[in-house]
Parts: sequence; C-alpha cells; structure tokens
Amino acid sequence: MSELKANSYIASYKILHKFNEGGMALIYKALQPSLNRTVVIKKLKDPNREIINRFKKEALLSASFHHENLVSIYDFLYVNRNYYLIMEFVDGEDLRTLIDYMAPLPAHVASIIILGIARGLEYTHSRNIIHRDIKPSNILLSHDGDVKLIDFGIAKDDISTRLTLTGMIVGTPAYMSPEQANGQHLSIQSDLFSLGILLYEMLTGLKPFGGENNSEIMARLIRNKYIPAHRLNPQIPRPVRRIIKKALRKDPRHRYSNATELIHDLENVVPWQLRSHKKEILSRYLDKLNIAKTTTMSDETAVGYYPGHVNGLWAGLRTALIVSAVVLIGLESWIFYKQHLGFIRIVSNRPGYRLTMDQKQFSRTLQKSTVLGPMMAGWHRIRIHNPQHNSAFISRMAIQPGDTTHLNVNLPGVSTAAVTASLETQPAGATIVLDHIPIGQTPIYDLHLSSGKHHIEIRLRGYRTIDDELDLKTYHSFQLFFPLLPKS
Repeated sequence: MSELKANSYIASYKILHKFNEGGMALIYKALQPSLNRTVVIKKLKDPNREIINRFKKEALLSASFHHENLVSIYDFLYVNRNYYLIMEFVDGEDLRTLIDYMAPLPAHVASIIILGIARGLEYTHSRNIIHRDIKPSNILLSHDGDVKLIDFGIAKDDISTRLTLTGMIVGTPAYMSPEQANGQHLSIQSDLFSLGILLYEMLTGLKPFGGENNSEIMARLIRNKYIPAHRLNPQIPRPVRRIIKKALRKDPRHRYSNATELIHDLENVVPWQLRSHKKEILSRYLDKLNIAKTTTMSDETAVGYYPGHVNGLWAGLRTALIVSAVVLIGLESWIFYKQHLGFIRIVSNRPGYRLTMDQKQFSRTLQKSTVLGPMMAGWHRIRIHNPQHNSAFISRMAIQPGDTTHLNVNLPGVSTAAVTASLETQPAGATIVLDHIPIGQTPIYDLHLSSGKHHIEIRLRGYRTIDDELDLKTYHSFQLFFPLLPKS
C-alpha cells in the first residue's frame, strides 16, 4: 500500500509528514488550510469488510462526542478507494512514552491522568458505549496539560453488532479485564478494570498481569493474581492503594459501580488546589519528559545506537531501574513540593468563619486555627467572612513553595455603618490609592466607604505594587490586610 507523500493533498488537507503507524492505519500530520489548523489523518491500510466496518464505527461514534477528554473527529473521507479519518491534533505524547521514560510517576500526577480518562469514560458510559481497548498508547497528553482518550474502533454499544476480527483477540491482553479475557459479557466495569491497570503501571513501572506471551498474561488475568502495587512502590499513598485494589477486583460487582464513583475517590486523593492547576502540573511534567528523552537519545548516540542491543539492555536493566526509581520517587515528590507546593495556616480571633479562596468557597466552617494544602505556590485571593458578626477579612497573599505561610486574622466586630474598613500592610507606610485617588499611608483605620466594588492600588518603594479589586457588601465591616513582597 503506497504511503502519502509530504505536501500532497487528500481532498483539501495538505499532508505534512507521517509520524506513526498502527495495526490498521497509517497516521499523518496534516494541515487544513481553510481553517489554518493542524489535524491528524488516519489512512486505513489493507482494508477488508470487517476492518472497514470497524473504521467507520470509530468515525461515527467519535464524531458524536463532545468532551474535553475525548479526541474530536472532524471528517471521514473515501478518496481514490481509500478511507481516511480526520481527527483533532494533540500536540504532545502518548501515555506509553511517559511510562517508558518516567515511571514510576508521582501519585498526584498519575491520579490526575486517571481522573481525566475517568471523566471521558463517564461521558461515553452515559451513552452506553464501552471502549474495550484502554491502554497507554490510546491516551494522549498534550503540552497544554490536556488528557485525551482515543481509538473507539472496537468500542461496543448496546445497539451495535459485535465487531470482532476472525481469529483475533478484541482488545490488548495486558490491559483486559478477566471477563474480557474469558470472552464473557462486558460492562462498564471492564473499562474501569483497565484504568486500575493503568494506574498500577504508572506508579510501579510494571504491568500487574505480565507474562512472556498472551496466553500467560490472560491466564494470570483470569486468576487475578498480581503483586500489590505498594510492595513495588511503598511511597504510594494508602487512598491510592485502595483505589487500585477496588478497580482490580476479579468480580465486576465488587469494583466501582461506575466512573462517577471512581472520580469521587480520585478527587479525594487529589485536593482541589492541585486539580485547579492540573493542566499546569501535567504540562510541567511533559517538559520533564522531553528532557528525559533528550538525555536518553544523547546516551544512545554516545555508545552507538543499535535497536536490538538497546532493547536487550533495557530488558536486563528494567528491574534495576524500577527499584532505583522507587527509591527516588520520594525524592521526586519532595522536590516537586519544594518547588511548586505550599501550605497556609490561618489563625483567627473568631471561630466559625467561612473561607473563600480564589473564588472557591469551602464547604465546611473553619476553626480558630486551620492548615490548608498542599496548594500551588504563588498569589492567592483570600476572603474570610464571619456571618455572626457580619464582618469580613480580605487579603491577597503569596504562598511560598516548600513552606507553610502563616496568616493571622483579626475579624472586626459588628458594624452599624454601611461599610467601615481598616487597611494595613506589612510593612507599614504603603501609599493607598482607592478608586484612583490617593487616600494616605498605612495603617488606615475607620475608613468609611460606599458598598460595592472599589479599585485599589498599594505602592511602597522597593516592593511589588498590588493592583486589585475589592467587593464590599453593605452592612459589613472589613479588615483589609496585604503583605507586600520585595521586588527582588
């Protein structure tokens, strides 16, 4: 079958280059000039009726999806007796590459990836579609931090006929569920079992059901015998161990009943402060992958690159590398914490206050002393409200990486004026410009303002200027506190 050449055209799509090849299709990167966007073109190779039906099914199913964790389908073409699928281009790597170069992954990174896949499955399962072939090569990670599930070519829905290839296993043995390996009826729990395998492999670098051949792998699957993940990587947190154990139950009835239930447990493992920055975290981790790939390529060039030699060497050293990685994963997590994460301790003179941070309100009422985190280091907007005294505290604080930032809150008492505020900075002596009018230097007490929104600038020589907006509600008294950071 002839391959497409660079700069040639399929319909209105300009071929840029071939960048991958699967069992059924050739994968090309192409340009859609009319919209000036990059796309992926899958060209079906050596088609027969069953493969064509499978290819068409992928197009029809995927084209109906509209979800951030599923790759979009743009077009399906039949040109010069060849079939083409036009898809969204994801600029990044697949999960297979990330595991090969970076496993074991930190628990929060692996959990964020599984959370994205689970959200995509929650959507497809709600439409009665079972993927049936969840594996690392079918998970794409973009440099923007997106997680995308692809390849619904062997997906099964309730109204479709069973599409199988004669003499072939439907799915990938190492990532199958026991019932799939047994040829039994599949359910959404089958996909969730595969997610458990992915999470296990990301955290240990090994598949739970390995073997020399497909028969050995499937026999282990059916027996459901595997080494617990924490024996290979003691750094795995207990809640994550429980997720893996539940997802890998042999009996589907004892697994998660649906993807929503799995998502709930994952959200308890990954705090909202990290989930709100999940794209940034994955983007940074993919940057580390590029560094690892570059280093590996440099090493191969130095010793002379022979694929057979490198593959054999990798097979011999893989176990030693995993053991070393397990020892280093604690260091990896510690480094990430020191560079990107921090905690905040809030001590208040009045208990029972409500905290809003970065426009997200906490569901529970906080006490006099509360520690929050881990959360991404950097600037955060904080609003503390005491409903009993109808008072509020507003601050814009920088949480320091690898440390606990302390915030002392002295909430004002009951106020009878429309809006009464005191304004302090650390250090004192900063010039306050309110609604573009200078009103004095800090500290400022008994400042009477109208309710509603006000623009504030805080300036002090040698310190970073704060430019912010205040929203002061009627019948509230406020203490406004702003710690200043040196320009250096």
